[in-house]
Amino acid sequence: MNRLTQSTQKLRRISSQEVDVSGEHQSFLHDIIFEAKSLLQVDRVSVWLFDDMHQPTKLLNYANTDWLDVPAQLPVLSIDDFPVYFATIITGQSIAADNASLDPRTSEFTDIYLKPNDIATMLDTAIFKNGIALGVVCCEGRTDVRQWQEWEVAITEMVADCCSRRLLVHELYQMQQKLTKMAFQDMLTGLNNRRFLMEHAKREMSRHQRTERPMSLIMMDLDRFKRINDDFGHDAGDKVLQKFAQCCLDVVRVEDCFCRLGGEEFVVLLPETSVSDAHMVASRLCSATRDMEVRQENALIRVTASFGVSEVNPSMPFSHALKMADQAVYRAKANGRDQIQLAC
Repeated sequence: MNRLTQSTQKLRRISSQEVDVSGEHQSFLHDIIFEAKSLLQVDRVSVWLFDDMHQPTKLLNYANTDWLDVPAQLPVLSIDDFPVYFATIITGQSIAADNASLDPRTSEFTDIYLKPNDIATMLDTAIFKNGIALGVVCCEGRTDVRQWQEWEVAITEMVADCCSRRLLVHELYQMQQKLTKMAFQDMLTGLNNRRFLMEHAKREMSRHQRTERPMSLIMMDLDRFKRINDDFGHDAGDKVLQKFAQCCLDVVRVEDCFCRLGGEEFVVLLPETSVSDAHMVASRLCSATRDMEVRQENALIRVTASFGVSEVNPSMPFSHALKMADQAVYRAKANGRDQIQLAC
């Protein structure tokens, strides 16, 4: 079995392995670049990605076999400083620079990088995405020049393909995270939404049923919100909702689950909290809302809210607690608004 076949098999096995792509590039490209360093017997292997694959101006170093820790500021190469090198990589050509200082594609690095780091030889190849160069895998040898063999170029190109696949998995993971966030988040206020609340409440009710600890719910509804939209416009209404959300976040605890149900209706689920303690929280929320101001052009908008407090009984559906709190809010509005009512 020749070296190309052996190396290909190793890279294929590495490429097929499941890895955690949620972290930094250095972590999920680590096995690939170190295998490349071993197979090619070079001193350093690094992965650089363009800032914009369609109109690149920079290459940023995201993974490097020399790193013990990822630097706070990633190394950067500018197209203005290395135009020939960039032009070659952008076209997708591999660069087998036996003598990096003499090769016209890499000689731009001589004084700035090659000599200071004692780099004598380079083998660089493009990483592709949808047929367009996304970045480059750079393999470097120190001290002695080297005549790169065809099988070594082929291996480096395979390493770049392995990086491309790993980067694609990373991109898909990020997209999935973004979609998940969108599914559970209210886009206007940044709060969690009703869907998140129902899922979270299910877990909390199961936990509280085991521990037999109290849990409470506060529902709140901004008073006369339609009038704000009618008098000042929907942009002003959006500002009020955003300010109210932040106002409440400043009052509730980190462990509390504060969500926007929809419209001007909000809910906060308070674990490990009795109804009497929840009433105190609602009182602080009511006062904070009353003190809140939103400026819209030359107008100063002030709002109030009506609150309903209910116990969450883990042995009953969560919808029951929501219904009880909603009825308490209705009574608060019927009694004049800007107040708190306990569920009956």
